[in-house]
Amino acid sequence: MTRSIRFLLRPLAVLLCVQIGLLLAGCNGSLAQVGTKLKQGYEAQRSYEAGLAKYRASDYQGAIPLFKSAVELDPQFDDAAAYLAWSYYYGGDYTEATRYFRQTIVRQPKWEGLHDGLGWSRYRVKRYHLALESFREALALDPKYRDAAVGYAYSLFELGRYAEALPHLERLTREGEGTAFRPALSDVEQVRSKFAWTLFYLGDYQRARVEFTKGIATRPDWPGLYNGLGWTYLRLGDQVRAKANLERALQLQPDFGDAREGLAMVKP
Repeated sequence: MTRSIRFLLRPLAVLLCVQIGLLLAGCNGSLAQVGTKLKQGYEAQRSYEAGLAKYRASDYQGAIPLFKSAVELDPQFDDAAAYLAWSYYYGGDYTEATRYFRQTIVRQPKWEGLHDGLGWSRYRVKRYHLALESFREALALDPKYRDAAVGYAYSLFELGRYAEALPHLERLTREGEGTAFRPALSDVEQVRSKFAWTLFYLGDYQRARVEFTKGIATRPDWPGLYNGLGWTYLRLGDQVRAKANLERALQLQPDFGDAREGLAMVKP
């Protein structure tokens, strides 16, 4: 049974508990206490469903108080807690996202999505060693979890462990080619860019040139790809192409400091 179906049945489960409890003379408390618990269960479910509607509409700030209300009414409502953590993440509050991911992992240590979320929350605040640990946990639970695999490779990249990151990024790039797979953090051209930069930092400029060029063919509006290609041509000694690509990067993003630095190195 999926988590979504499981929690759509929550009100029925609570009602069943009450009915059985009354027949057995109590259900761990008085009738008033049971009624209060039942009411809280329904209110938590309503808040969760309202929060889910806002979350799906990308209204993360609107979703946060609704998911938080559901969790306060029912501290064991782990789906609400997970969505609350992701809402904080997408809203840019990585500290609160980290807090709720960690709290929920205590109760749901086998839920790979929570480890993935914790990994990205740590990644966004540049705690790459900790992010790597979280992504590793997610992949141990689900080796085919692409989003966690991307985070794992990105963390290795940010730690300067390029040789380790290379096979992961190459695999992820090849898997994404020719598909319509475009989740927010696993866009194939974002992965390709990291792959190309990894090749660049390892000194494989010819392969880096190929990957940057492929990326531009798909995303001609992305200044970072032109910047990478420009720097690659600099290393290859092609001043003309280096200049053209670095200038294009600056046309797309006039405040692109790295591209401006590269352009200053082009020989007249």
